[in-house]
Amino acid sequence: MREKFLLASVMHFAAVKSRAEANLEAYLSSSVGVGEHPDLVQEIIELTKTIVEADEALKYLEKKK
Repeated sequence: MREKFLLASVMHFAAVKSRAEANLEAYLSSSVGVGEHPDLVQEIIELTKTIVEADEALKYLEKKK
């Protein structure tokens, strides 16, 4: 049971990180979403924080295995 919970948690944070990375790449490589997010710098900062937090969570969970 422990392994299932760990795996589910790892999968969650991997998905969060992947989603944030995809969005960040879209903002940095094209003007998609500019009209929806007039403060792109703030959006990039938030996505970067999300990526770093998810990465740290993944590292922590790896130590628990």
